[in-house]
Amino acid sequence: MIRADRRAVLRLAGMAVSVALVPAVPAAALSARRFAPPAQPMLYSRRLERELADRARLTVSRSFAVHFVPETTGFRVDGEQVGFEVEAPVSLDALARLERERVETGLFPLELDAEGAIRGVPHTAASAQLDEAVREVAARIEQWDHTPVEREELRAFVNAVHQGAGELVTQLPRDLFAPVDFPREEHRAIALPGGDAGRVAVTFTAERDPATGLMREARREVLTQVSGDLRRTVESWSLKPLV
Repeated sequence: MIRADRRAVLRLAGMAVSVALVPAVPAAALSARRFAPPAQPMLYSRRLERELADRARLTVSRSFAVHFVPETTGFRVDGEQVGFEVEAPVSLDALARLERERVETGLFPLELDAEGAIRGVPHTAASAQLDEAVREVAARIEQWDHTPVEREELRAFVNAVHQGAGELVTQLPRDLFAPVDFPREEHRAIALPGGDAGRVAVTFTAERDPATGLMREARREVLTQVSGDLRRTVESWSLKPLV
């Protein structure tokens, strides 16, 4: 019974596993590119679409006015959030409100080398969605018909999933702003508490402007499979002149 409930916990938590997996790019490909960003400000947008429990979807889009500042050995990217959009089911109204009230300030500035690759790829902290999912599951566990010992075991399982997801945080592709123009794919096995196991598959594709070397559009799709449950997370980015 408890093992079955562990699987239910995973579903309720919306597959609370983030991914640090970014398909690698050959060093030669990074060094053989033209990178000449314009002096004018640009509009950088990021859209995250995540499948949650019961096939619900949470979509968060944010846009930033960014400026590429030349430096001695590369560029600094300054940015400020200028827009956002949140789409969520009614059951996640509280989470959607938190996302609408949040202003992303931790992403910029970014340091790029002369070829446009990000120096010291920033790691995003465990998301507010994950924290909220864990709180929701913990609250539901208290309502389930189990003994105190069984509920404590399930709570421990949730906490272990939470900690594991916090360690597997999402990071930006190093070549996001100046991507190579061929698709990349990578796979990884993941271990979860209680003997469960799963797999993660990540694909990354991008289009770049041949004149400047800047990314026009990019897309990363993450497929996570645990205990027979398959979830998809899609991140997409765009960069265009700021009108």
